[in-house]
Amino acid sequence: MPLRNYISRYAKGRRCLPVSGDVVLDRPKDYDSRRAPRPKARRARIRNRMRLAAPATGTDQVVGLGLVAVSLIIFTYYTVWVILLPFIDSQHVIHKYFLPQAYAVAIPLAAGLLLLLFVGVFITYVMLKNQKVTKKAQ
Repeated sequence: MPLRNYISRYAKGRRCLPVSGDVVLDRPKDYDSRRAPRPKARRARIRNRMRLAAPATGTDQVVGLGLVAVSLIIFTYYTVWVILLPFIDSQHVIHKYFLPQAYAVAIPLAAGLLLLLFVGVFITYVMLKNQKVTKKAQ
């Protein structure tokens, strides 16, 4: 297959270097790929993506801040519980604010298993729902 056909088929709808016969011409010294023409469909896709991203409202920001705060509190509590507590004397008053060390593994394990369960149930539900829709369409 001639190089020209391969390049024109590969680069269809993409920005590419000019081709003359079977030789790819070098890019001009003042060539700037950012100013090269783009296909109209790509410009429309980019414009639509920008429209879909709505700015965050005040409620969204408050909820986001709350989620970040809760995550930081849980991370700090777990870090102190698992990393620092074993080095503190067992008679110290701080131990009454934490569960026994056995739960440090059991709680994240149970949370992970519940997460996997819910993800599996959700995927199964979506697949079954899509299967019913395609059967009705036929």
